[in-house]
Amino acid sequence: MASMKGRLFRIFAESRLNRSTVDSIEDIGGFRRVGLRCQDEPTPAGSKLQVLLPSNDVRTYTPIPIPGGFLLLGWKHAGGPGAHWLSEIGPGDELRYVGPQRSLEIPLGPVIVIGDETSIALAASFEHDRPGQIRAVIASDSGEVAEASESVGLSMIRTAPPVDTDHIADLVESAMQELPGAVIAITGGSELVLRVRSSLRARGLEKIKAKAYWIPGKTGLD
Repeated sequence: MASMKGRLFRIFAESRLNRSTVDSIEDIGGFRRVGLRCQDEPTPAGSKLQVLLPSNDVRTYTPIPIPGGFLLLGWKHAGGPGAHWLSEIGPGDELRYVGPQRSLEIPLGPVIVIGDETSIALAASFEHDRPGQIRAVIASDSGEVAEASESVGLSMIRTAPPVDTDHIADLVESAMQELPGAVIAITGGSELVLRVRSSLRARGLEKIKAKAYWIPGKTGLD
């Protein structure tokens, strides 16, 4: 069933929504990188695009600026309308969206991004804005995380099994040694966010921002 937000977006589609054209598609295992051609707009790191899907649902993605447009990196195995749309789009398709809008604001300086497959684009957007000042710790069993990350300009990345909270925290502490004073940003699924934040606080790390991108059993969380 289409969301109320999607219906409202559709009503105002002709006059209020921005438009872009899909310029390129690249599949990397369960990931899909989408190149969008559109007018260049100011896009602070951590911004979001709220995309109106053909089903009248709305899904949120982190745009990574490139000359003449954006890159999106989506996870096709997430399920729901967003994953279906991501799997079906192709070059030449039109996107309608609201944004870029600020979503996760972090003061200038180094950042350690922790999350799952849905968090890679966020880390890449900060790497674009602050080259060399970003580290990412991604909780995933996917073997394509490193390749997908490199496809959007993110190379300083560590991975860990999603259930191994202690190992994730160890990797964060290792990254903190490389980037003393970094802000820690935890995103992705709500359960991961809660577990990792609790573990890091127990280790005395307090400079933490957290934002859940999705909750099990719910759809359309912005």
